[in-house]
Amino acid sequence: MGTELNSSGPSVWLQLSNAQHELEQTTSNTTLNSSETDFTNITATTQSSIRTTSSHRDPDLRQQYDQRPEKVPNIASEMEKWYAMTDRYGFLDDNSTLDIKAKEKEVERSEKWAKMSESVMIHDEHAHSFTFSEKFKKRVYKGIPDCWRREAWYYLVTDSLRNAKNDFKLRSTYNELLLKESSHERQIDLDIPRTLGDHIMFKQRYGSGQRALFNVLRAFANYDEEVGYCQGMTNIVATILMYCEEEVNYKTRVFISI
Repeated sequence: MGTELNSSGPSVWLQLSNAQHELEQTTSNTTLNSSETDFTNITATTQSSIRTTSSHRDPDLRQQYDQRPEKVPNIASEMEKWYAMTDRYGFLDDNSTLDIKAKEKEVERSEKWAKMSESVMIHDEHAHSFTFSEKFKKRVYKGIPDCWRREAWYYLVTDSLRNAKNDFKLRSTYNELLLKESSHERQIDLDIPRTLGDHIMFKQRYGSGQRALFNVLRAFANYDEEVGYCQGMTNIVATILMYCEEEVNYKTRVFISI
């Protein structure tokens, strides 16, 4: 048997070698062609999807936020019902209690802030100024009383009211930005229901709180197109909205970014 293999070996091994080479070459070409075709299709599909997503606008989306309820509820009775189930900040909490000593301390600290403030007029609107001293900084670090947060925050973000002179221009810009479309509208709308859902201001879908949140985020995305919108902005804007109307919230957000 060994003699037969040796006599016919060279031609047999040559044929096997050639056949294996042809098979490898065919497989390589098939794989290459298949790979190129698949990646080309995937890339084209992905690019098309990205273009479609980025250019997508939903005209009905803003209408949902702009529409008002057909039946206006009794605000007094609604607030009495909701506030009975919330803590002092508006979060739903059946076990919310504030002891007498904490209330007295809050009142005492609020009175100190009142004595430390000075009422001023900026563009026919009331604001409060403070003396930026060590005492002021110390009291800020202790915690600003709830009733003084709006005034203190605004004073701080406007660099001791020095930048408040731009308020009128920013308010006009805000109204103009609300008329523009934004590529971030869809993502903002998706994130809003996930933001502070246990707070009475943002609990109702397309309610006044969610509408203000949508407007401020969309306006800022149009104001600073390089930054645009990211998910973490919702909680910041929502927290400021608890103390400020949406125009002031927008101006505060702009000053923070500067």
